[in-house]
Amino acid sequence: MQQRNRAVMPKILSFSSQVAYGHVGHSAGQFALQRLGVEVIALPTVVLSNRPDRPHKAGQRIEPDRLAEMLESLEANGLLGGLDAVFAGYMPSVEHVERVAGCIARLKRGLPDLRVMCDPILGDEPGGLYIPEDTAAAIRDRLIPLADIVKPNRFELGWLRGTTVTSTEEAIEAAWELAPMVLVTSGAEPMGKLTNLLICRDGGWLTEVIRREQVPHGSGDFMAALFLGHLVQGRPAAEALALATAGVEAVVEASLESDELRLIESQDQWALPAPWPLEELELYL
Repeated sequence: MQQRNRAVMPKILSFSSQVAYGHVGHSAGQFALQRLGVEVIALPTVVLSNRPDRPHKAGQRIEPDRLAEMLESLEANGLLGGLDAVFAGYMPSVEHVERVAGCIARLKRGLPDLRVMCDPILGDEPGGLYIPEDTAAAIRDRLIPLADIVKPNRFELGWLRGTTVTSTEEAIEAAWELAPMVLVTSGAEPMGKLTNLLICRDGGWLTEVIRREQVPHGSGDFMAALFLGHLVQGRPAAEALALATAGVEAVVEASLESDELRLIESQDQWALPAPWPLEELELYL
């Protein structure tokens, strides 16, 4: 296994939500990446007191103009040089999508090896979209074409491709047409289990985990961060999937009696887990 020289710390620019209390968005992903030895420049698209599903909340969107000003300051100070990847997570409006897409396109012109990962946070089953449809369409039309890696759940994959995804075969076909590398979480549900499905030009792999009824929010954000973190450390895609799946399972297991992910308490388990078993897929595409 070829890994990155640990004397050179990978650097990621990340756009997503942030909460003061709890572990969703940046408040899950940033610590995960840092614990793996990755430097994170985290620009919030929205800042909240806590998860919006709690009875009380306060906060605000970071206006697109402010986001642009922060980006310009980072660039002017030379702090975006040597980026290994850009991560695009929660986008609250079309204007945010446009700003982030413009930044990514500009960075890619100067950094041809830059990896771009998009976690299209659109919605889930059974409720459907939980962002405005025009924002979801902007993510599909502006961010997805710039991405090397896309991490949808099953509902999001189907929405992005304009199709219904009910099986592993349908997920493989939809993923193949979406981006060079696609990690589908909560894919098929065989016999009380959930699948994580990775499809890329080098092959396809699947992991199965137990379906639990009550899992604290933020596991998808955490999965995205672990997967990208292992990739920028130089691990092959299949190994990154095995380690990320094992890491998420470790923190979920530690958090079953909590309403938030217990990232801090379980960090030794998820940062250095034994790789989760993989099933290699035959791709006939």
